[in-house]
Amino acid sequence: MTADVIFDYKTPFVLNALADGEHKSKRQGLGSDFYKKSSFLSEPNPARVDLASSLTDPFGSLYVKSYRQRSQLDVLTIIDGSSSMTIDNKPELVALFENSISASVDARSDNYSPYLFSDTIKVMDRREVLEEHFLAETTDNNRDVAAALYDVERVLPQRQSMIFIVSDFHWSAEKFKQVFNRLSGHYLVPIVLWCSEEYDRYKLWRFVKIHDAETGANRLIFVTPKQKQRIESEFENRRAELNQLFLQFSCRPLWAVDDFNIQELRAFFHGP
Repeated sequence: MTADVIFDYKTPFVLNALADGEHKSKRQGLGSDFYKKSSFLSEPNPARVDLASSLTDPFGSLYVKSYRQRSQLDVLTIIDGSSSMTIDNKPELVALFENSISASVDARSDNYSPYLFSDTIKVMDRREVLEEHFLAETTDNNRDVAAALYDVERVLPQRQSMIFIVSDFHWSAEKFKQVFNRLSGHYLVPIVLWCSEEYDRYKLWRFVKIHDAETGANRLIFVTPKQKQRIESEFENRRAELNQLFLQFSCRPLWAVDDFNIQELRAFFHGP
C-alpha cells in the first residue's frame, strides 16, 4: 500500500484512552500538547517549572506547565454487503476505500476493525472476504438486505470511536434511523457509493427491465425522455433526502459517484 492512498483523518472529540498514540487525549502526562499552567503545589514537578510565568507573577507564585498525552483511536469500517452493492463497479470501489482507510489507520498506529454486514457479520480478517462475498452475491439468486446491520452494537467499542460506513444507502428511512441510532455516540463518516449506471444508463425509445436489488422486484418501463428525466430526478430527490437524514444525526457524508478520489477524501477532513 503506497502513500498516495493515505489520508490524515481527525475527530472533533478528545480521547480518554490509556494507550499512547497520535490523537489529543484528556489524560495529563508527559505529552507534547500544552494544556495549562498550574501552581507548583498542585503539580510539584521541578522539570516542568514555567520560569517566565513564575518570575513575572506579582505574588511570587511558582508555576508549572501541564501537558496532555496523545492516545490511540478506535477506527471501524462498516461495509454494506447488500445486493445493491454488487451493481456496476461498487465492489471495486468498496475495496479501494477500505484499503485506503486501512493504510491510513496503520500509518497513525491506531486500532482498526473492518466488518462486512450481510445476513451475518463477517470480520474482515482476510482481504479475500470482500471478493468472496460479492462474487457469491452475483451468482446467488437470494436477495441480501444486510439484515445484520440491526445487530451492529455487537462490534462497537465502549469508548467513543470513529466509524466509516461504506454503503449506497439504498435503505428505507426507517432502517436508516434504526441503524444510525445504534451508532449514536460515535463519530460517523458515511461514504456514499453511487454509480451513474443506476440512473443514467437507459437508452431512449425502448423497453427496459429495471431490477430493484434491494426488494428483488422487476418492472418493465418504456424509456421516453420524460421517463428518463423522471428516473434522474428520483435519484436527485433521494440524494437530498439522504443529506437530510445525515444532518439529523449530525454527520456529513462523502459522496463518491463512479470512482475513488483520494483528494476528495483528504479534503473531507482538512479542506481542499
